[in-house]
Amino acid sequence: MTDLAAFVQTCASLVDEPDAAERVADAVQAVIADAGALSARIEALRPAPGQAAVVHRDDNLTVLGLEVAAGFVSPAHNHTIWAVVGIYQGNEDNIFYDRMSDGIAETGRAILGEGDALALPPDAVHRITNSGSAPMRALHVYGGDLFATSRSQWDDDTGEELPFGR
Repeated sequence: MTDLAAFVQTCASLVDEPDAAERVADAVQAVIADAGALSARIEALRPAPGQAAVVHRDDNLTVLGLEVAAGFVSPAHNHTIWAVVGIYQGNEDNIFYDRMSDGIAETGRAILGEGDALALPPDAVHRITNSGSAPMRALHVYGGDLFATSRSQWDDDTGEELPFGR
């Protein structure tokens, strides 16, 4: 069975490395390879269907098991800390943006499928969607306390940068 405590310990040992996100992505890819075992462990931690399962949270590292409903579209947003996303069920479509003087402009896309992991730098701006017909489940790792980090999202109509969650 997937040992989440050992996984968290591995990630914590990499947080201060210059290539932390890429090295954590390798660790994420290894743990999501056993999707069945990972899913069972994450679901045991999930407080209610559809809610995030907090695997670990401290000032240096946040590890979450996320479930994204079919049809979900997030606002364009940033994390301001590096992030790694690993998909263990379904697909996640990512749209990437660059900041512009009047908002943001699309610069690329990536579709992540089961077994894929993606490292995002601290300055990444992206939007995620689940264009599939079933929930997407992913393991997310952040190089800091995601819940205590000031972040932004962008209004789709005006391009205005707003505090995240507004």
